[in-house]
Amino acid sequence: MKKIRYIRYFLILISVSGMVASCSKMDDNYGHFIKDGEKVYTGKAEALQALPGKNRIKLKWLLVSDPKINKAVVYWNSRADSMVVPIQRTTGEQEIEVIIPNLVENAYTFQVYTYDNAGNRSIMVETIGTAYGENYEQTISNRPLDSTSFRPNNDLLLSWFGAGTQAVKVEVIYTDRAGAIKALDIKKQINPLNPALAPVWYATNILPNYDRTKSLKYRTGYLPETGAIDTFYTAYTEITDIRTYVPIPPPPADENLARAKPITTSGGSGTPLTDGNRTGSTRWQPGSGERGDLNVWFYVDLGSVKEFNTTQLYISKDPNKITYYEVLTSEESSVGTNTKWKRAYIKFGAPEEEDIFYSKDPNDDTKLVPLKARFIKINVGLRDADTNINIAELEVYKFAKIP
Repeated sequence: MKKIRYIRYFLILISVSGMVASCSKMDDNYGHFIKDGEKVYTGKAEALQALPGKNRIKLKWLLVSDPKINKAVVYWNSRADSMVVPIQRTTGEQEIEVIIPNLVENAYTFQVYTYDNAGNRSIMVETIGTAYGENYEQTISNRPLDSTSFRPNNDLLLSWFGAGTQAVKVEVIYTDRAGAIKALDIKKQINPLNPALAPVWYATNILPNYDRTKSLKYRTGYLPETGAIDTFYTAYTEITDIRTYVPIPPPPADENLARAKPITTSGGSGTPLTDGNRTGSTRWQPGSGERGDLNVWFYVDLGSVKEFNTTQLYISKDPNKITYYEVLTSEESSVGTNTKWKRAYIKFGAPEEEDIFYSKDPNDDTKLVPLKARFIKINVGLRDADTNINIAELEVYKFAKIP
């Protein structure tokens, strides 16, 4: 019995020695990883955003933890450029903003790290932003002024065509009858048809108590993206003779050859495309069944073969989602599957909100030449099947000269 007891003690001793050796071995392995001290990370930049501007970008982020943070470092251009951002930490959640200036027009990837006063660093947070400049400015255009007219009380009524999709304001500078220089900022307003819908540009605005002897000037401001920190402006357009200014005079209604004429569309008939309303409050909106092949169309019946040289198309929603449109003509007495259409015009890329086609003399583009048609068809290419454009009006004219 004593022998058995000694054997048992011996086995227990071996087991305990093995455990001690094993623990010692684990300590050696763990020590390998922490020989330079335990790795500490500071709180990272949360909700990092890059807001575009004119040759600059604003970075914004939140600090929601770690009161010891005292700076951040921002890298861009594959870390060839950087900026140190000192931080005076406050209690609780804190918003940090920094402007990255003097950027060439381009898209940039930004990496942000935070640091504490012991040199500990956060994990990297990354975002992409765009700086805009002269190239973007060359793509924007001033909102076209249709006409001006005085009211009996010396108020001046401005009548506008549509504005670009990224336009956010029109700034008008004028002089009132007291000699004061006035500035009017015109912006989108509540939709009068349905206040729940997106705001819209009004077609008219009033300059009160206008001095008839003075000129006015205006320019249009654009934001390239939602949240942009800088507004991009067109050059000013100056109107020197208010009483006679009509840059593109709309002819009398009876000269619009398409006015009140029947329309047929890729989805049926009976649309308001020729009711004389350019504003978009009445419009054609192709249905989903029409858009499946990325093409929609409509044509107007002029009633008989007529000469024309101009079409005006008013697109009240999403012209930027149109890949092309073309003007086709037919002199036949009816339209069917065998109708032979002749192409008068094609425009690739997005059209303007008010897009005008002039049939010009190929040898002198200051002169118009007539085309003949009974039916005029507008064929529209769509970016994708979800594209849901609105077209307010089609007008057809025979002008004596380019307005």
